[in-house]
Amino acid sequence: MRYGYSAQLREDLNVQVLAALHARGIVNVAAVAEEVRRRNLAENIALEDVECLVVQVSQLYGAAMEFDGLTAIVEECGPPADGELAENGSLGFQDAAAESGLR
Repeated sequence: MRYGYSAQLREDLNVQVLAALHARGIVNVAAVAEEVRRRNLAENIALEDVECLVVQVSQLYGAAMEFDGLTAIVEECGPPADGELAENGSLGFQDAAAESGLR
């Protein structure tokens, strides 16, 4: 993992973690990391590195964290129609917590 990230990336991390924390009371590390990575494509930073940074920022704020990458994928793609595969080849199933609205 490299060091010396841009001020824009660090600010994005803080804003996204705080937004997730205030919106849901919990930080979905995979979803926040993917959002931050997409907003900063010019940084050319690996998703794993962004996830590590999200964990560090979340710990700084004492936030509860969720490590569910499948939820991030389903939120991005949306569930497919009955019996159809999503474009990425997955079935797009959501976990029980997502279906019951506990997120």
